[in-house]
Amino acid sequence: MHHAFQVSTVLEKIARIESIFAYGDKLLIGTGTGQLLVYEVKEPLGNYEIAKMAGTEEQPVVTLVDTKKNFSRRPIDQIDIIKEIEVLVTLSDGVVSLHDMRTYELRMTLGKTKGADLFTLQTLVEMNEADGIPMLMTRLAVAVRKKLLIFVWKDTEFHETKELNIPDRIKAMAWVGPTKICLGFSGEYALMDVETKELTELFAPSGPPDGAGPMSTLNSLYNMSIGSRGGKPLVTKIPNNEMLLAKDHISIFLGLDGTPTRKVGIEWTGVPEEMGYSYPYVVAILGKAVEVRNIQTQALVQQIELPNAKILNQGKLLYIASGTQIWRLTPYSLAAQVDQLVEMGEFKEAVSLLDQIEPILLENKADKVKRIKMLYAHDMFNHGQYDQALTLYQELEADPEVVISLYPEEIAGEGGHSEKSVDEDKDVELADETVPKNDNTAPPLISGGGTASAAASIKSSTEHTKQVVTLTDQHLTEAVSHLIRFLTDKRQKYSKALNKEQDEKTRQQLLHLATQVDTALLKSYMMNNDALVGPLLRVQNHCNVEECEKMLRERKKYKELVDLYNCKGLHDKALELLRDLGRNDAGPLHGVSPTIMYLQQLSIEHFDLILKYSSWVFEKDPEQGMQIFIDDMIEDNIFPRDKVLMHLEKISSDLAIEYLEYIIHELGDETPDFHNKLILAYLSKLKSLAKNTPDEKEAYQEERIRLQLFMTTSSVYKAEKILSRLPYDDLFEERAILLSRIGQHDQALNIYVYKLQNYRMAEDYCSRIYQQDSEKGHRMFLALLRVYLQPAGGAKPLIEPALELLARHGWQIDASEVLSTLPSDTHVQGLYPFFEKSIRESNRLHYQNMIVKNLLKAEQLQVQEKMTYYRSRSVRITEDRMCSQCNKRIGNR
Repeated sequence: MHHAFQVSTVLEKIARIESIFAYGDKLLIGTGTGQLLVYEVKEPLGNYEIAKMAGTEEQPVVTLVDTKKNFSRRPIDQIDIIKEIEVLVTLSDGVVSLHDMRTYELRMTLGKTKGADLFTLQTLVEMNEADGIPMLMTRLAVAVRKKLLIFVWKDTEFHETKELNIPDRIKAMAWVGPTKICLGFSGEYALMDVETKELTELFAPSGPPDGAGPMSTLNSLYNMSIGSRGGKPLVTKIPNNEMLLAKDHISIFLGLDGTPTRKVGIEWTGVPEEMGYSYPYVVAILGKAVEVRNIQTQALVQQIELPNAKILNQGKLLYIASGTQIWRLTPYSLAAQVDQLVEMGEFKEAVSLLDQIEPILLENKADKVKRIKMLYAHDMFNHGQYDQALTLYQELEADPEVVISLYPEEIAGEGGHSEKSVDEDKDVELADETVPKNDNTAPPLISGGGTASAAASIKSSTEHTKQVVTLTDQHLTEAVSHLIRFLTDKRQKYSKALNKEQDEKTRQQLLHLATQVDTALLKSYMMNNDALVGPLLRVQNHCNVEECEKMLRERKKYKELVDLYNCKGLHDKALELLRDLGRNDAGPLHGVSPTIMYLQQLSIEHFDLILKYSSWVFEKDPEQGMQIFIDDMIEDNIFPRDKVLMHLEKISSDLAIEYLEYIIHELGDETPDFHNKLILAYLSKLKSLAKNTPDEKEAYQEERIRLQLFMTTSSVYKAEKILSRLPYDDLFEERAILLSRIGQHDQALNIYVYKLQNYRMAEDYCSRIYQQDSEKGHRMFLALLRVYLQPAGGAKPLIEPALELLARHGWQIDASEVLSTLPSDTHVQGLYPFFEKSIRESNRLHYQNMIVKNLLKAEQLQVQEKMTYYRSRSVRITEDRMCSQCNKRIGNR
């Protein structure tokens, strides 16, 4: 609790006080003898807060200025005023009367109010329905036994407009809307609409039998108090379109429609006898004491011992009276009260008061609210309320360095557990993209000569009755879990801010804060949930490499360390770590696979690293190592192929062959140099293969087939360069392919016929050429015939193969050339198949040409016939003839 009001006795020994009312500098007292006492109140000139600190408090001076002895024959039960029309309204002897507010002379008595128990007034500005002009409307409601009379002020007097029947006598009432009155009876409350005459019972049982509604707890609590021994019903209209109803020791907040507006109500320490509102507090008289409560938090603010108090005049001028004495409750300035609360460590209450102060009444209100909320968050953190504290820090956009510093060194680093002042908050204003600022020149928390230190630090302001919790064990785990939420939120905001354009200074400050956040987040994950370390390090982050590297090595989080290096572009460090771990037979990241996967994701910019760290992979597992360069995950042209080939040639010729086959067959590379190198690699491998066993011979033959197939299908290699590398006494088929490629067909045929003695292969060679080019094919068959019949070096002609060639392909060779080539002693009988096929082919061509000739002649005749028909036709053109296309006359105009 703190001092919200200064209490002073303004009047004593007044006989039989029945009612009081204060307005302006006047204090009116209605007595039990019917006298009206008029006092003038002179306010002290000094400042209450300064006077109290100096011990020289000044009291308001109250002077009796008038006594109306014959004001009424009976006790004056209620007093109120209508300021706008200068009318004093009183209730005495069961009748409501109107008096002049300046002379207190009787103006009129409302005769129909005879037997009245109480009244309530309301003055509002309303729109005239007829012309839409705003007008001042004053309504008077009077409770008369079981009736409610409604009067409206028109011209110069009240006119009765409604007489409503009520089921019970009214004990309390107050206007809560233009046409609504809240009524309090002996055991219940109701809401009356004076226009529709609808009476709605409040707190009536409704909803499921078990009371499962959202406000069922309040309803049940209130209904339980009905029928119990309690005080009278009390109705108080409060700001924000709410009203406060009391029964027994419970007061509940309701909206103007009668529904509860808050989940909790006020539980007084006793039964209220009177209840009122004085901004921003609810004040209630409870037996021998008066309680003051914060309307927002319902917290007990002040408890004042005032014996026999029974009457309360609510409003800015708060007076409380007993039967013979009147006290004045003068509020201290809200600024001073906030300072008191801060000094006491009651930050929640301080923030609540600040929220209720209009910004125009307090300079830099937003800054002050934020600073006290920062103090409040720190206080909650120190006392183990980590969830609420971090939530508040998050709402305040607090500087992450300030929050992180609340944690021990294992989270915050060397700056852990520091006692930073709230003035050290220098967070980046992300919303409006302002430059991060170090607000070390901030104004005091509250100005105006308050009782608290204007620049109280967190350390001094949190030294109160609560027990500070040490951040260890379970408390540390819980605090870190909530820190993770705070840091994650900050991380997202800094990431968005860094993606926007800003000046270099701002960017550097943002990067610094982002580094602090990500590093602390990593440490928090390591402490509470290390499964999240990897996902954090695999995405773009701003973790401090040195701090995180040390921590990850200590915890043997090598995979996560590799992710950190990778994200930071420290590929050399990552690959060195992978190499060291990969050479082990067991343990994390052993083997070559992790290194291979890492190298595959590197770009051409890191080609030297790829070559450097691929060497140990090839040493350990050449087969898997090739995935670095030929895996499907790699883009087609990511690496310079000539350099990769040079690198592989130094390691193994087999690896070079595999790579060349991949880039040629899979990637379609047609670089002549690569094709030449693949052929030479095949030749080199053939030379190295032994042929001692059947398996070795089979392997040798398979390699030759690969070589021959490639030499046959490839069209870009340079055959001249390969010929000189072939042995003279071996690989005749390969030589024939190369000779064919350079156009040396005669030499190729000689190899097939005399070196390989494979006549079928020679004929197939000619047939392939014939299929590609028939003219060239004719010459190839003739060349083969001459190879058979005109061997070099005086060898014996091969008559039989020549005759077999003529028998199968003679029709593809010119007959005259054949006859001139054949030896003169060749038997005609052996040439029968040749002549038969040659003549038949000649006849076929003759008849085919005749058919074509006749078809062309027939087509010519058809064309001539059509031409004759069209020439024989005539068209008559006259002056009136119209063109079918342009619709114009063809004749002369």
